[in-house]
Amino acid sequence: MLRLRYILALVTAVIAVGIAHAEATFKLIQPQNVVQGRRFQITYRLSNGEANPPSAPTLEGCTLRYGPSVSTMSSTQIINGQVSQSSSVDFTFIYTADTPGTVKVPALSVNCGGKKLTSGTASFQILPADKASAGGHGQPAAPSVQADDYTTQTPGKISPNDLFVRVSFSKSHVYEQEAVIATIKVYTKYDISSFLVTTQPAFEGFLSEELPVSFETQLENYNGQNYHTAVLKRCLLFPQKSGTLTVNSGKYDVTYVQYETVNMGFFRTAKPIERKMTTSSNAVTLRVEPLPQPAPAGFNGAVGKFTVETQLTPEQLRTNEAATYSYIVKGSGNIKYLKEPNIAFPSCIDKYTPKTDINANCTGSTASGTYRVDYTIVPQEVGKFTIPAEPFVYFNPETRQYVTLQTDAYNINVAKGANTSVVTEQKAIDTSMTDIRHIKPSPDSVGDDTSRIFFAAWYWLLWALATIALIVAVIAYRRHVKFNADVQGKRLARANREATKRLKAAHRHMAAHDNDKFYEALAAAIKGYIGDKLSIAPSQLIRDNITSELTRRNVDQATIEQAIAILDECEMARFTPAHSDQQVADIYGKAVATIKNIEDSIKRKG
Repeated sequence: MLRLRYILALVTAVIAVGIAHAEATFKLIQPQNVVQGRRFQITYRLSNGEANPPSAPTLEGCTLRYGPSVSTMSSTQIINGQVSQSSSVDFTFIYTADTPGTVKVPALSVNCGGKKLTSGTASFQILPADKASAGGHGQPAAPSVQADDYTTQTPGKISPNDLFVRVSFSKSHVYEQEAVIATIKVYTKYDISSFLVTTQPAFEGFLSEELPVSFETQLENYNGQNYHTAVLKRCLLFPQKSGTLTVNSGKYDVTYVQYETVNMGFFRTAKPIERKMTTSSNAVTLRVEPLPQPAPAGFNGAVGKFTVETQLTPEQLRTNEAATYSYIVKGSGNIKYLKEPNIAFPSCIDKYTPKTDINANCTGSTASGTYRVDYTIVPQEVGKFTIPAEPFVYFNPETRQYVTLQTDAYNINVAKGANTSVVTEQKAIDTSMTDIRHIKPSPDSVGDDTSRIFFAAWYWLLWALATIALIVAVIAYRRHVKFNADVQGKRLARANREATKRLKAAHRHMAAHDNDKFYEALAAAIKGYIGDKLSIAPSQLIRDNITSELTRRNVDQATIEQAIAILDECEMARFTPAHSDQQVADIYGKAVATIKNIEDSIKRKG
């Protein structure tokens, strides 16, 4: 017994020495929206410290019912011999939501070990109670389902207003190329156990970029009713034409949960029951106004708010030495889709293919960042030259006006650079250098008769072989140069090769039962093949472009619809639960057959 106590004491001492104490923090847990008349809690959390409970904060439009209640939690971890310990204390206050509106939760302070710690602030919404649905023919109003009360969610057929999907735009009307965000959101008063997208809304006539979503639920009041909502998809859109653009409705298979009251004798309990339904999202339209005409000279499709600058590095240029001319646009708008400026460099300056670098992210309701074009230039002549200013013209949708930004012109003085040619001057040999002797032929060699070689058969055979080899080399070189210059031909040649690689990658993911990476690789195979085969830029790979180009290449309608359906299913896969191995194998087989059918159709036309 004495020995056991000694071991326990030693272990405790070792743990106490190895414990790493984290710094104490005090923060406010973000409260969720609440319905008027409901109780809710506000929690402040003190981590890795001890303090007396703070006084209850005063919340406008709310009544304090209880608090603070104090709950503690601690944990110890031992990883690779390193012991870490953490603890937290929650101070919780219970309130009743009285008045609808926005509630601001103030910061509180506690004294922890002689140090004052202050929490942050937060805000949430008190939503008005659901409006009762009116009864017909003088009947009383029908009881409505409450999103936050499962006792009202009894089994039976649900109303279309209790679970639906809604598509909305961040703006009601925009100009061509002006950014707008489309949001697809589910509204439900019931818990959802399964949500399958069968037909995704298509954004025809837009350039689309999908934005990240968190899938967190939130209470929201819509048309007088409160719902649990979750964002399914958000896309940053840039309309490519004016007029009324319509986003068609999508279809969704939903499994929702209702609760049945079960009498257990002394008490009652709620039994969850799953039911299935199919719902459709709304079709929504957006009014797109054309850009004002006439557009000023130099306008190249930029819409938003931008600044521009140019740089020349180095400023002192020399012949046969490379320099860099940079054209830099910063701002927000359709910055990812700007076009390269056409800089009129002097004829004595060689210009090489420019390098474009785009660094942009979605901020708010548009994209912001930097668009940079670097031109590599090499002066060929000495003298004074001018690189002219190239103004940047864009349309500002806020002011509804075109804006022209001027850039700097560069008056350069090109100096002579390193001379790459080598000139060798031949000089006479000094006769005083007696150690150099003339080279004289041997008497035996001058007597040989070399005229006989021209009559030898092997001599002319070598000439013939050399001539043929030269002709073959010239032809091969010309074909190589032509192939390298033919960007379109290179893309067609690599389309099948790249598609095969991507399909093999998809097959590996299918064998590993990694469905997420499988659908991603399969979509890349279809889009990559169509983009390379039909010369469609990645940013232009939208449904209408793919359909129109495949139709123009005489691909049959069934194959086109199959390709679009596969892309839709791959895009929808992240919203669906795990697929069976047979479903994954089926769509893989369809993708392989679709690529083969497109290839056969294009070859028949060629």
